[in-house]
Amino acid sequence: MDPRRWADLLRRAHEATFARGRAPSIVRDVVADSWERCTTSGLTPDAPAAPLMVEPDDARSRWEEHPLSRTADLLRGVLAGLLHDARHILVVSDADGTLLWSEGHPEVLRASEAIQFSPGYSWAEDHAGTNAVGTALAAGRPVQIFSAEHFRSAVHAFQCSGAPIRDPDSGEILGVIDVTGSYRTGHPHNLALVQTAARLAEERLRSEMLERHTRILGLFAEHASRHGGPAAALAPSGRVLAATHDAWRDQRFEVAGGTGRIVLPDGSTGTLHDLGEGLLLTAPQDARAARSRVAVTVFGKPFVTLRAPDGEHRLSGRHGEIVALLALNPDGLSSADLAEMLYGDRTREVTVRAEMHRLRDVLGAGLATRPYRLEHVDSDVAAVLADLQEGQVARARSRVRGPLLPGSSAPAIVAARQALTAALADPVL
Repeated sequence: MDPRRWADLLRRAHEATFARGRAPSIVRDVVADSWERCTTSGLTPDAPAAPLMVEPDDARSRWEEHPLSRTADLLRGVLAGLLHDARHILVVSDADGTLLWSEGHPEVLRASEAIQFSPGYSWAEDHAGTNAVGTALAAGRPVQIFSAEHFRSAVHAFQCSGAPIRDPDSGEILGVIDVTGSYRTGHPHNLALVQTAARLAEERLRSEMLERHTRILGLFAEHASRHGGPAAALAPSGRVLAATHDAWRDQRFEVAGGTGRIVLPDGSTGTLHDLGEGLLLTAPQDARAARSRVAVTVFGKPFVTLRAPDGEHRLSGRHGEIVALLALNPDGLSSADLAEMLYGDRTREVTVRAEMHRLRDVLGAGLATRPYRLEHVDSDVAAVLADLQEGQVARARSRVRGPLLPGSSAPAIVAARQALTAALADPVL
């Protein structure tokens, strides 16, 4: 179909959707789902410009330090014809949707700057509406957005094709590569080219990773022979590459804090040392840290009370909600699960992981990972759930001193509070 005619049909479908509250059948599911997310987040089609997250100079500095910058020459090589012959630009974002780098046809660069589609601005879906950068991040897969498939009316003149690039070690999204131009010069095949470029970029990153791992293992062989206790070579992500201690093999440790003391999942302690491009984990031969149990109370107050050997702590806000949710789900929760339960949005995993990192400073070995779960922790809500499962409703009631985290509006906390109210059927709740 002629691009102008298709764009006109989509424009009318876009107008009908926001006039009637339902997308017509010609709107693809990936687009309709994105429009719904945008509406839920409070955006409107005439929403103001995408927000500036960092100054252009800072975006340039971030780009120079970003792992995808090492693939820039490869991306240019694959996409050069599309950028100049077909009048498009290439844009790369980070994992949060902030644009870090762009280049391509000068006229399209100028047009993109007019809609803030340039380095420093956030094109995450909840900031800029449906677009190939933000929607690829939200959906976790390549997408192409044509003309009025964009949520914001200001972007209807463009077609964009985006594909996420993942870290070969962790599998986490590093960023999105996007090719954008006028919808009049765009083509469905653009997405296939972008996907090819993304795959080649991932292969280059994988090759670099394997070379790096080889160098780390070479250093580990030298250091491990000098250490009498357990030792392991870790990739920068915390993944174990080699270990002299069987229990550490095939593990991944939290290493965001860098070198220094680390509390291991079994409650013991180890030490992280610099190992060139990786880390060396060591522990004393007889390291067996005492597993002091921690007690948490989630009923009756707008904060979680944590009683540990070093005293009593109050966990308010998100930390209290996270502990309550983990106590309610003893088998553990992923970062996506927690994002859905806390914010009603599974895409906010980065925010959850930041909270978990800070929470680990309080809980230590009591917070296990993969999935996130509580260990060596007793909670009043776990005891109540056990009583209810055994049919001991009266005993469960006796443990309760008020509602579950009163005042919390986190979706899963509200649902659990209501469910417990019904199960206990007690006026105190």
